Amino acid sequence: MHRIRTAMFVTLVAGLLSSGLAARAAIGGQEKHAPARTPSLVTPVAGTSWLNHLGITFRDTSLGRPSGHYGPGPNDTAVVHKPVSLEVVSSVSLTGADLYRLNCQACHHAEGTGAPPEVRSVLPAVQGSSLEMMRKQLQHDGRAVDEATARQRTREARDALYRRILLGGEKMPPHRHLRDADVNALYAYLTQLAGTPGTHSAGQTTVSWAQLGENVVKGTCHICHDAVGPHPTGHALLEGSIPALNVVLAQKSVTEFVDKVRSGAPVYMGEPPMHYRGRMPVFDYLKDEEIAAAYSFLAAFPPQAK
Repeated sequence: MHRIRTAMFVTLVAGLLSSGLAARAAIGGQEKHAPARTPSLVTPVAGTSWLNHLGITFRDTSLGRPSGHYGPGPNDTAVVHKPVSLEVVSSVSLTGADLYRLNCQACHHAEGTGAPPEVRSVLPAVQGSSLEMMRKQLQHDGRAVDEATARQRTREARDALYRRILLGGEKMPPHRHLRDADVNALYAYLTQLAGTPGTHSAGQTTVSWAQLGENVVKGTCHICHDAVGPHPTGHALLEGSIPALNVVLAQKSVTEFVDKVRSGAPVYMGEPPMHYRGRMPVFDYLKDEEIAAAYSFLAAFPPQAK
C-alpha cells in the first residue's frame, strides 16, 4: 500500500496565475494580494536541463544530488504531516546563506566542498579572493609582497568568481537571474563558509515572491528538468527519463509539488506501470514557502522551449 502524505494545505487561486495585474492568492485559507508581475526582472525558465546540455544522465553524475537520500518506497507506512499555513507576500528577505541553498547547494553541498572530481569545491576560489590570503600566497611563492599587486590580484580573483557565478563554467550552469545585490550577498556568505580572513559581514537582499520562485527553479530544478517536453511514457521513466517542468506543473497540485520536493513520493513507472521509490533526491533544506513560490513562478511564467 503506497504511502499517503499531506505536507500542507495550500490553495492558489486563479488570479495568482494571471499574467498582468496584481494577483490574489489564498494559502492556508488566507487571502492576500500578491505583487504584480515584473517581466523586466523575472523571466520564464527555458531550454534543456543542465544535464541534457552537458549530455550526461542523472544516474552518471553528482550534479543535482545534494542530500544523498531519497523519498519513501511504495510499501512504506503512511505518514500524514501536520498542515502548514503559508501566505504569498510582496517581498522576501534573503540572506547569502539562503541564496546559496537555492542556487548552489544542489551541486556543491551544504559545506561548499562539492563532489570531486566532478564538482569542485567552491572554497579555494573564495579563499583566493581574500586580500590577506593573497598576501600569504605571494609570500609563499617567494615574491615581494607588494600591496598594490596583492590588491590587484585580489580584485581579479573576485571578479573571476563573480563571472563564474553569473556565467557558469565547464560543468557549472550560469545564474543570470541573480542581480548584483544577490551576488554580493552570496559572496559575503561564501567568505564565511570558506573561513577567509577579513570575512564579509552577512549580506541580505530583498526579492519579490516571483523572484524567490525563479531562484528555486533556475538554481535547483532546471539542473535536471528540461523546461518543456512531452509526457514521458512509463517505460521512458523506468529507463531514466526525467519529466519536464511543464509536465510536473500539469500533473501536480502545489501541495503535491511541495511534498515531492521536500519529502519525496513513490512514482509509477514501467509497462505495465508499477510503484517504485522515486529517483529524485529529497531537498529537505528547502523551505515550504520557497517550493510553493517555485510552483507559482512556473504557473505565472510558463516554461518555454528556448
